[in-house]
Amino acid sequence: MRFVKSVMLWTKRHLRLVGTSCGLVLLGAGLIGAYWWLYKVAPARHLVDPEWLAAHSEEARWAEEQKDYRRRGTSPDLCFRGDRIGFYGGKDWFLWLDRQIRNPGEFRHCGCTEYALSLMTNQETVSWKEWADANRERSQEEWIRDGFVHYGVGVHLPPRPDDAVPLLRLLGRESWDFLWEGPQRGSAPKAVPSYVHYNAYRWLRDSGFEPLDFASSNPVLAAEPDISRGLFTFAQWRAAYPGRHGLGVLAFGRESEKRSHLDMRPALAKPWVAAGVDASLVAITIGGGLLVLLCIRKKKGTIDQASPPRI
Repeated sequence: MRFVKSVMLWTKRHLRLVGTSCGLVLLGAGLIGAYWWLYKVAPARHLVDPEWLAAHSEEARWAEEQKDYRRRGTSPDLCFRGDRIGFYGGKDWFLWLDRQIRNPGEFRHCGCTEYALSLMTNQETVSWKEWADANRERSQEEWIRDGFVHYGVGVHLPPRPDDAVPLLRLLGRESWDFLWEGPQRGSAPKAVPSYVHYNAYRWLRDSGFEPLDFASSNPVLAAEPDISRGLFTFAQWRAAYPGRHGLGVLAFGRESEKRSHLDMRPALAKPWVAAGVDASLVAITIGGGLLVLLCIRKKKGTIDQASPPRI
């Protein structure tokens, strides 16, 4: 009891000091909490927020994902978060993952990381450390080109038009989901992993391949079962990863003008419509207010002039 009284007495005597100390502690906690919540984990929060994802473009989503890697050094999550690092990442992101794997710490090297590495390189290996040491001086395009050789397909760098048919035949082969089924081969003897299909697709896409032009110029060839399946697979990948804004586009690639200028959104969703409507509403509102104000002032001036002078 005496101890409690002495503490209370000391507190009363040093109330300002105690209040200042508590305030500083709360201020520090608030600043640290704000740093973590509003900066450190903000990208991670956005990437799992359906409303944020619905309100932002694929380009903005990829930018946010890159912020998350740089700020927290997290491992890719292609399963549940749907990370794009494997599909959009270039050589720089492969080397970043390689550094994380060599010095793991809290970094999780799992199937998602393996799939991302395979998507970026068109390769699979027992030891990524050894593979990276042997190939780090080469370009990503060379990695991908060499990966096709394992499946009996040779392509040129820079690409040539005659690369289209072997790549379409490769796309026409059955594939298995490398992310969920792992490196084991599929049931079909000529099946290929999904990362090979993706890289065959984007090699064609970035070399300027247009399926409609190909089919109309080569109707007999396009009717062959494996070529027609390849064209269908190309269309599926293109719907998911069209390469707009340079996302996942290889060094030799270029954005197709037809794709980049083809806006399938309804008129209400187009930026120029929204900007025009916003500007019109502002102009109408301000103009109406000014007109009412002008009329009121004019009417008041007329009444003042008509009123007889007071004696």
